[in-house]
Amino acid sequence: MATLFNTLLLGLTLGASASTIQMNIARDPAVHAAQLEANYVRSRLVRRAGSSTVTESLINNVTGGLYAASITVGTPPQKLTLQIDTGSSDVWVPVAGSDICDAPAAEDGGCPGGTFDNTTSSTYKVVGAGEFNISYVDGSGAAGDYFTDMFGIGGATVKGLEMGLSVDGQIGQGIMGIGYNTSEANVETGNTTIYANLPNEMVDEGLINSLAYSLWLNDLSASTGSILFGGIDTDKFTGDLISVDVYPSRRSKSVVSFTVAFTSLSATSSSGTDQLTADGFATAAILDSGTTLTYLPNEVAEMVFAELGAQYYTQLDAVVLPCYTGDKNGTINFGFGGTGGPVIKVPIKELVLPLTLPSGKAATYTDKVAACQLGVQAAGDLPILFGDTFLRSAYVVYDLANNRIGLAQTDFNATSSNVVSFPSFGAPIPSATTAPNEAAVTQTATDIPKVGASATASGDSAAPTYNPTATGLSAASGFTSTPTGTSKSKSAGNSIEPFAWSRVFVGIITLSMMGVGGGVFAWL
Repeated sequence: MATLFNTLLLGLTLGASASTIQMNIARDPAVHAAQLEANYVRSRLVRRAGSSTVTESLINNVTGGLYAASITVGTPPQKLTLQIDTGSSDVWVPVAGSDICDAPAAEDGGCPGGTFDNTTSSTYKVVGAGEFNISYVDGSGAAGDYFTDMFGIGGATVKGLEMGLSVDGQIGQGIMGIGYNTSEANVETGNTTIYANLPNEMVDEGLINSLAYSLWLNDLSASTGSILFGGIDTDKFTGDLISVDVYPSRRSKSVVSFTVAFTSLSATSSSGTDQLTADGFATAAILDSGTTLTYLPNEVAEMVFAELGAQYYTQLDAVVLPCYTGDKNGTINFGFGGTGGPVIKVPIKELVLPLTLPSGKAATYTDKVAACQLGVQAAGDLPILFGDTFLRSAYVVYDLANNRIGLAQTDFNATSSNVVSFPSFGAPIPSATTAPNEAAVTQTATDIPKVGASATASGDSAAPTYNPTATGLSAASGFTSTPTGTSKSKSAGNSIEPFAWSRVFVGIITLSMMGVGGGVFAWL
């Protein structure tokens, strides 16, 4: 079966200043149709002369859901495309000639992002034979050796990057994990040795000044975004850039993922505004570019569904709503860090995603109204995860040196650039202010957050308090009103038009993985 995606890899954009490296990233065609079945398993899962920032472009395939970057490995350089993942910490590549890469048909595997032939690189060196092993709850994984080699990114070269070489596994898409090195795969498998992963090695080699980067995914329909190592781009966001704390895992007592305090949710449409969380609400949420959707506490998610007239379909493990909802003016507003903290307004159109049948036909209700997927789901027993459906509307600065996250409203489709580098290691986020009333978020043995001045959140799990009185939602009619000439798709008797459920592909869902230890994997 052919892949669902067309390749779209754009050239590097030169736009760096001192102490930063910028890199374009993109939605890549690396995930095959067979990996996009809706009933999926989820678990933890341009450097210019004289500059010291790195920028890489991001390519966005609207139906792909996989943000990826074009990089090189080895001497001479071999081109590969790797998924960008803030939720994992290892860079790993599939070896040339492995079973999955040599699979004869796309549905049986393949490595469309490319492979690395270690035998032809003169700078390849094994540093941990058989020690690389990353696994997922659905039984898939990648295993092989740790090695060092040249790594080209955004026009810069990291000269001694330690990476994983996947020799045996069920995953054909290489990953560029850029999370905390405390959640590297070898640490999770019992090896206490922590090595310098990509962000750390960039600092060690003097490519960037501080352990930090910023992410601009751009909107759902845009072709590219970018990741900027060592700095921020003030032309890529609007309003204030406000920083909030990153919190440690209750289990490990160390910071292993980008866990922040999610403290409010509201909905605004042409018919009004509803506050969907109670005063004092606080729970942990993990920001992860390797997760496609956004997973909210069950009760909060259900209120979002009620606002938008969405319904959960068990056969799809997806929340479905009329596609015309995406044409409505309105936002879902996510608050962080308490009163005065950043609030990111996500336009409804960014949350309404394609729902496609294997025949290529768009899914419809039985009254022929087009059906789409909502980019929000209930988390169930999973941690609260803010994936790409949220991150596209936010400009996010990841300050690993100070355990801070900077958040601002993104400027969709910005064409100008003004890069500001971190001046030194551990310097605060440029242009950012600190949330003035951050919730005193600490860890508890139960992981149950307490509302109020001493609210509690955990990076491992959460059972938040929600607003039980939010009935008679005033914003709902602004989201759910039926366009003139369109029948009510949610009237009695209407449902998704029948088809072979086991072969349905949710167009926007893709290989959504976060690294072992610090977060959650989503594997399709």
